[in-house]
Amino acid sequence: MKKDRDFSLVNCTMSGLLASILSVPLHEFFHFLTDKIYGIEVYWFTANAVESAGCDFMSLPPFHRAMAAGGSASILNVIIAVILFFIIIRVKMKAQSRVFLIQYYACHMCLGFGYFMINGIFGAFGDWGNVFAYFPESTVAVMRIVLGLLGSAGILFAMFSLNYMSYYFIEDADDSKQRLHVGLGLHLLPFIVNALFSFIIDMNSLLMRSGYFSENIFFSIAVRFMFIPLFWAFMFTWKMVKPPKESRFLYELPKKPNYVLWTITIILALIDLFVLAPGIRIS
Repeated sequence: MKKDRDFSLVNCTMSGLLASILSVPLHEFFHFLTDKIYGIEVYWFTANAVESAGCDFMSLPPFHRAMAAGGSASILNVIIAVILFFIIIRVKMKAQSRVFLIQYYACHMCLGFGYFMINGIFGAFGDWGNVFAYFPESTVAVMRIVLGLLGSAGILFAMFSLNYMSYYFIEDADDSKQRLHVGLGLHLLPFIVNALFSFIIDMNSLLMRSGYFSENIFFSIAVRFMFIPLFWAFMFTWKMVKPPKESRFLYELPKKPNYVLWTITIILALIDLFVLAPGIRIS
């Protein structure tokens, strides 16, 4: 009897790409909403940036100044990640839904705590880098220490929590082939595909046309670095962290081809690439 083909790696990769497509523009939408709340005029909305102007940030109280200047989106990413974490560990659901929510959780953890870590350690560009421009150097030094510690702790927690969640799909924790297969599908392949897709988005974006990457040459690489927990979650699951003694196995990775998932992901990827990346003119 012919054995059915296993499409689990394809399903997981497409699910991971969908998670990225639904999280990165959402991050930018948070910036858009924040600008609207503070009466800032938005000119462009894109897949990886919002272009706006017209706010006297220094007239705002410190907290509101930080939110309006760029800090709000990463905080909202963290809040969403915390909610998703408790849903994943507490709520029963179908296997494909759990795969997607784990990957969606990972994206929000990486965007939220990733910006904290990158800007805390390196300062420079991006969300909190923009915020630092509106605070005294002494205050920025304290902010960077706090953000760097929070971000590093959050990124480490993401690595270990994603490794923990891998074992929902591993029946025999001592089987390195199972650990490799689940680690590839749940973490590593989505990480690679998202990095490549995001690079293509960057090259087709308003930021590229405006010369932003010429002035901030490492920005695109730094943003990909935020998603490094996906790589380490794969390594932890496959080789680096001792498997749990008690089984957490609840689901198998979905093996049958999920044509609905593939179609939705491809359509949204094309919209992301050809509509959102070049940008939507607001005013």
